[in-house]
Amino acid sequence: MKALKIQKFADRSAMQVQEVADVQPSVDRVVVRVRAAGVNPADWYVVNGLFQIPPALPFTPGFEAAGEVISVGERVTDIQPGTRVLIALPYLNNGTADFGAFAEQAVVPAKNVVPIPDGVDFAIAAAIPVMYGTAYVALKHRAQLQAGETVLVTGATGATGTAAVQIAKHLGATVIATTSGAEKVQRVKELGADYAIDYRQEDIATRLKEITQGKGVNVAFETVGGDIFEAVVQSMASEGRLLPIGMASGVIPEVSTIRLLAGNFSIVGIDFAHYTVHQLDLVRQGLAEILSRHQSGIFKDLKLKTMPLDEAVEAIDRVHQGAGSKVVLTIK
Repeated sequence: MKALKIQKFADRSAMQVQEVADVQPSVDRVVVRVRAAGVNPADWYVVNGLFQIPPALPFTPGFEAAGEVISVGERVTDIQPGTRVLIALPYLNNGTADFGAFAEQAVVPAKNVVPIPDGVDFAIAAAIPVMYGTAYVALKHRAQLQAGETVLVTGATGATGTAAVQIAKHLGATVIATTSGAEKVQRVKELGADYAIDYRQEDIATRLKEITQGKGVNVAFETVGGDIFEAVVQSMASEGRLLPIGMASGVIPEVSTIRLLAGNFSIVGIDFAHYTVHQLDLVRQGLAEILSRHQSGIFKDLKLKTMPLDEAVEAIDRVHQGAGSKVVLTIK
């Protein structure tokens, strides 16, 4: 089989798709014939040796994928060969070289696969775990979002932002989305946003005050950082929950605790990787709930950029540089 092997960190000449031996399941794992694999920003940090705990070399990267189960370990009883599944792997893979998703086959713990409905194709399924899983855990579990509350999603046309808009609407919230440019404003409205703010044309804090009639937003799903984070801090409702998801601007924000005291709101951390390791049942529940909504059209506006496995390194770099859409490796 073919797999992307990283022999040396930060050296593109030592990152190649090559022929390797087929994998075999251990007692509690399954082998999946990978048909598609999602590429995420964290992949770039992993292959460059910049992740919190770098995996042992050599290794195969990749945290999410979809395909068919082709064999199972002797203790696996709830998944059968032939089952169509998505794979959601921990970010910290203990250095095991057979753990990564950027390969024609992946051997993974049975607990890390979730069956996918026949109506969801493999490319869509491979794009779901990180972007939709992050949004689901953040909004439903960490923020305890309630129907009728107001949610702000910044960077709403990014991967996790797109998912957050859709999941917030699924949970019954009023959604305000920030983005830039008329085309992106139209896109977030198509995704389901009730209000869209073009931050290049409008002041975010002023517009949020108008929309919420001075009450502020109950939940903020903040992916940008920098000046936008500051505008969000100014716009939180009493007992609001601000979720710092990312820093797409490259500027890591800071906030004085006195502002939390005066504003009576909370900043709630969210690390999706934690849940893939320590609270996997929550992740599985969320992914199953999201997949169950495929017939409602939740994925119809999901934009994908597909690339072949042989271009995996280029795909990783493309995502790091800002792909503009979710990148998925397709594997024949």
